[in-house]
Parts: sequence; structure tokens; C-alpha cells
Amino acid sequence: MQVFEARQRLLSELGWKENPFVKDLRLGDRTSFLKYYLPMEGEKILERLAFDAKACLLVGPKGVGKTSALYFVEYSLPDDFESFMFKEPPKTLEELHEHLFGVECGFLDALLGRPPKKISREKLVGKLKAKKKKVVLFIDEAHLEDNRNMYMEFKYLLDDVPNLRLVVSALGREKFPDSLIQLIGEPNIFQRKKFSAEEMRRIILHRIRAVGGMGFKPFPDAFLDEVLTEQNLLSPRYVFDELNSFLASLAMGKSEWRAASEYSDNPIVQSVIKRDRITKGNVSWWNQLSPSQKQILELLLESEALTLSEIRKGTGLSQNTAFNALYQLRGSDKAEKKRKPSVPFPLVSVNGRKVGGRKRNEYSVNEKIRNLFTMH
Repeated sequence: MQVFEARQRLLSELGWKENPFVKDLRLGDRTSFLKYYLPMEGEKILERLAFDAKACLLVGPKGVGKTSALYFVEYSLPDDFESFMFKEPPKTLEELHEHLFGVECGFLDALLGRPPKKISREKLVGKLKAKKKKVVLFIDEAHLEDNRNMYMEFKYLLDDVPNLRLVVSALGREKFPDSLIQLIGEPNIFQRKKFSAEEMRRIILHRIRAVGGMGFKPFPDAFLDEVLTEQNLLSPRYVFDELNSFLASLAMGKSEWRAASEYSDNPIVQSVIKRDRITKGNVSWWNQLSPSQKQILELLLESEALTLSEIRKGTGLSQNTAFNALYQLRGSDKAEKKRKPSVPFPLVSVNGRKVGGRKRNEYSVNEKIRNLFTMH
């Protein structure tokens, strides 16, 4: 109960109606979604549709907000559009027809348990043309399409139905036939690989304002600089994990940034803090570590060995964040080692110790690494 009371007290002190850093937006709640979401590619796609683009394609890895962009466009369309959202691509024309018009099955067919009738492209074209509004099909995860012929079916439908529009997201464009890519047109193909630090700051600021906050309070500028690493800029979800960890530590009075956060809107104080943080590091690679990695390493440098639960208690980190950071500090994450070649992983080692008949893992700083900090 104490942690929830502390959370509510912190939100009240900040003037926030709720925590803005929910990782997954409530896609079914249009009002809430539009309040929190900061459009980027979604706004560009909306512009293209307003000026009669037949189709748009958004490609990029998981976590960059492709699904959210599709929902933003759908929620922003005026009344002369009718939209249909596909969470994954339809595998047949029958599946597509069922989503748009329902199952076409006579009373006797239903009574006898016969399968739905085959749907011809011509019939589907006629039904779509008969609609008085422009019809927009939103197809998420289009790379999952098993039936390659469906890509061409969409191309033929776009050719034959003047009032049909298509907005698609996928991991890449490789699976799409050239004729469909040509119909979409290069100006209508958007790609998002990661975010810049400036874009991520805009997202954070937008979220804080959405719940009644001002500026970046309570996040010190130097803290944000440390959070917005190359790895975290791959997805807002990674940044939100760090921000929520910061808020949890702040609420429980365990944050090393507590004093700095009180002056988060004072640029002079923040400038001094930033310089101090930069010169504080005793090793050249210190600033390459993520905030959660730094928290754990600082705690372990003050101790001989700690269990995961003791580390969580000392840092205020969630179990998932603490475990992932320890996994990286131990040098087990090959991608992390590749991203940070100058960091001498492993920084931390793990040893099993039996307590009451049960094995418990204890984490400690490797001796060579500990010496780097005690030599200065």
C-alpha cells in the first residue's frame, strides 16, 4: 500500500492527473489516444489521404509506433470516410469480405452448416463502389500475409474502386510486389527506424502536458541526456521504462536526482548539474551506461554482493528493468556489447550461494572494475 500512496502523492505534487508514461496506449479509447499521442508519420499519412493518395505504406522495426500511427490516422478522418482496421492482413477475399460486409451465407446454408460462398473480386468491387463514402482499409502487420496473391488482389481493388484507399504497416517492403509499390508511389512510403533525441524529448513533453504538467518537471536535463541513449532511442517504450523507474525512486525517496528534480525548470541549475554529472565519471565509458545500469553499479560498488531483491530494494527498479540491466552488466547481451565496444563487459559477476537449502544468486562488481573506481 505504501508504494501506491507514494505514487499518488507524487502525482499530486506534480499536478499530474495520472501517469502519462503508459507504454501501450488504449487504442480503443479515441479521446485518450489522441490526448497522449504525438503524431509524426501519422500526420504525414493523413495529409496524403486528404490530397487523394490511393495508398500509403509505413515500414519499420517493432516498437517504433507503426500501429499507433495507423490509429491516429483512423481517428482523425472526417465523416466522409469510412474506415476498417485489420490487426493482421486478411488471407482471402472471403476474409476481407467478411470483415467489410459480414458473412455471405443463405439461411439454408447456415442451417446445413455449409461453408460461406466464394467471393469474386468483381462482386467485392461492386459492393465497395456502392458505398457513398471513401473507404479506407488499415492493414497492420502486413508482412504476416501468408497468401502472396492477396497483395495483388489489393492492387487490383485499388485500380478498380475509385473510392478505395489503403494504409499499410509492415516491418519492411520486401514482400510487396513491384506493381503495388509503384501504385503506392515512393512519396507515400514512410520509414521509421528510430527516434532522435529531440523527437523523444517532444514525445515526453507532449505526454507531460497531456496530464496537466509543465515543462520536463520532474526530470532533470542531465538525467534526460543520460536516458536518451542510442539503444533507448529505438523505441519510446524503452525511454518510458527509464522514466517510470525514475518516478518510482523519486516517490519512495530513493532517487539520487531528488534535489536536482526540484530545480528541473531552472536552466542555470541544470547546466551546473549537467557539468557535474559529466565530470563525475571516473572512467571514460561511464556515460555510455544506461541510468538503470549506473544505479545498479553504484549500489554494488558500495556493497560486497547483493541479491536481485536487495538490488531492487536499493534502487527502486522494477524486477524486469533490474534483471535486464544485470544481464547486460554481466556481458551476456551480445547486442549491448556490440553497441558499446569501449565498455569492458562484464562489469558484474554472479555467484550462487545456498541459503536455507535454496540457491540464491548474488551479484558483485568484478575486481578489476572495482579497482578502476577506487584508484581515483
